[in-house]
Amino acid sequence: MLMFLNFDGVLHPNAVRFAKTKNPTLNAAQHRLFESNDTLADVVADFSNLHLILNTWWTYFLGCDESLCCLPKSLSSRVSGSILQHLSSYPNLPHRVSLATEAVRTVDEPILILDHADARYPKHVLPITLLLDPQIGLADSRAARALHRFISRATERDQVLRERKVKITNTTTIMLEHRHPRKSL
Repeated sequence: MLMFLNFDGVLHPNAVRFAKTKNPTLNAAQHRLFESNDTLADVVADFSNLHLILNTWWTYFLGCDESLCCLPKSLSSRVSGSILQHLSSYPNLPHRVSLATEAVRTVDEPILILDHADARYPKHVLPITLLLDPQIGLADSRAARALHRFISRATERDQVLRERKVKITNTTTIMLEHRHPRKSL
């Protein structure tokens, strides 16, 4: 299972300024960048099959490697890709949400999206999206519990679908063998 992860509005308030010559800065009193890293790490620790796809402007401005350095090893080791590449990869400013929505359509694995409520996702991806308060994110313990439930339910749905697939495959095999019994030698 994949989870598209935005840093802003999830791991810290959605109040980050990016400048070409400076490191990103957070403009939110009494908060710090990546203040909820440990909370996310605690939640995802229960889900060994969950992989992260970065869906954040951090990869656009800093690049993927530099963005990974902002996460603890327990999270960075789960990252298997990024929606946005470095700004040098684009002739024009990309639309992060549109690229993520397109990825949902084209990826075969089950996907969840973890973002802030100011992000405008289309209606058809909202059932797989958990949108957090953009000024609090996972700093709210209720949001962390909601994320755990969200991933648990998605994992259960995925398991049911996999079991149905196996059952359908086994039933089809049995039906084919019934129609065309194997000849004994």
